[in-house]
Amino acid sequence: MPIITCTSDLGDNSHNPAIIKGVVLSLFPDAQIIDVTHHVPNFDVMHAAYVGKHTFPAFPPGTIHMIAIDPEQGAKASGGVMEHKGHYFVGPNNGVLILICDVAVDEGHDIHNEGLVHNHYPTSFRAARFFAPTAANLASGGTLEEVGPVVYLKKLQWGAPTYTQDCLRGKIIHIDKFGNAITNIEKQHFLGLKEERRFEIFIRNIRLKRIVNTYSDVGKADALAIFGESKHLEIAMREASAAELLGLKIHDMVTIEFS
Repeated sequence: MPIITCTSDLGDNSHNPAIIKGVVLSLFPDAQIIDVTHHVPNFDVMHAAYVGKHTFPAFPPGTIHMIAIDPEQGAKASGGVMEHKGHYFVGPNNGVLILICDVAVDEGHDIHNEGLVHNHYPTSFRAARFFAPTAANLASGGTLEEVGPVVYLKKLQWGAPTYTQDCLRGKIIHIDKFGNAITNIEKQHFLGLKEERRFEIFIRNIRLKRIVNTYSDVGKADALAIFGESKHLEIAMREASAAELLGLKIHDMVTIEFS
């Protein structure tokens, strides 16, 4: 049974997620639809991409992932479809698709086939008008070539950490619902630079000299650094929101000094 996942900023208290799923099922009743989340912050492309990037590997190849975030790009914009590691992604061509695949793909297909347009819904509701019919078509065995012509996907980048003079500099790229701040510093990159050296982590007025294995390694409301499920360095607080209490925001700089 084909799987279609759905990620959006529409909210569970809205009827719009149900409309999207209804469009899919009206076109392909055998689809299995999985809600990833409908609570992405409004128009937050990077948050949606982070969710998509770390969610899709858990699903079997052939899964279709709908990403309905900030689709307003002008009256003529429809959306894009790309294939990455055996998965299909349907969403706006606003950079979210490129972020999910870490720029491993630069081309997709423009949703141009009039047969895939659900004209009952306005262009402002692209998830129901374009994305859901396209996802249903792919789930039923449709091809990328049927979707429309090849198009270059808008490029956005997470940004890579920099390393100079024994100093690794990264930034916060995501803040989760617990207020944990996830950075773009990956565990293997850090370990390769660290070797046997000591280090200190600096962010705002916080200084951390170790990376813990679990949140319980520190006292309640103490700041900590940890490599989470994403294998990226996180700045967090035990049973508290680091983002709120430390004032952390996306794009804030994180510095690690080795000695």
